[in-house]
Amino acid sequence: MGTAAYMYDLCKRGLDKIIDPLRKDESLEHFTLAIPEAQTTTVDSVQGWQRRPPAILACPGCDGDMEQPNAIGPISCTNCWREFPNEEFADHELRSMRCPRCETEMQWGRRHPQLFDIPEWATCPDCQYHWDLDHWFKRRRR
Repeated sequence: MGTAAYMYDLCKRGLDKIIDPLRKDESLEHFTLAIPEAQTTTVDSVQGWQRRPPAILACPGCDGDMEQPNAIGPISCTNCWREFPNEEFADHELRSMRCPRCETEMQWGRRHPQLFDIPEWATCPDCQYHWDLDHWFKRRRR
C-alpha cells in the first residue's frame, strides 16, 4: 500500500468515526435542526394571523381565562360563559399562547408596538415551533 492510499484510508476511517453517530437514525424520523442553546433554528415555522397558535386571554367580567383555539374562532370564557367576536382580540389582555405541537406555553412578543397591538411572533421553548405574523408588504413586479 502506497503512502497516498494509506493517508486516504486513514482519513476515511477518521471521518467515519465522526459521521457514524449521525447515521444511527437512517429514517430521519427524529432528525431536527433545532439547537436549544442557540434558539435561532426552528423545527416548524408558520406565518400569518390565520395560523396563530391558541391563545389565553383575560376575561373582563370574571378575570378568568378565556380561550381562543384559533385566530378566526370566537373568544369564550369557560367561567362566566361570555363570548366575544374574534375581532376584539386586541381589546383583551393576552396571558399566554400555547404551542400547537407540544402544548407548552410559548414565548411571544411584538416587534412594532407602535404599529400592532397584537403579538407578532411566538416561539416554543421546548420544541422550537415558531409562529410569525406575516406583515411584510408584497413587492411590485416591474
